[in-house]
Amino acid sequence: MTILSLWWWAITAVGVMCILGVTSRYSDIATAQNNADAVALAYVSRDLASAQKLADALHVIIEQMTTDGPVVTVIIRSGSLTATSSATSG
Repeated sequence: MTILSLWWWAITAVGVMCILGVTSRYSDIATAQNNADAVALAYVSRDLASAQKLADALHVIIEQMTTDGPVVTVIIRSGSLTATSSATSG
């Protein structure tokens, strides 16, 4: 093996690790957003107690929940991430 091929393998390994890290982070962001959507829909379709039960089952914390007429806006915390979602009843 030449020094050039060792560099090639090292750069490839670092590149793969960076791609995996970014992919994992985007997966976490998508999961947090899906959880926020689900909690908002649970509140609109049922009630606050159902939304809280779902949040507990998903292991997220409801940071804030506001209603403005038929529109419900939910902010949840999932680990170090926060996500916001709105849903309309009716």
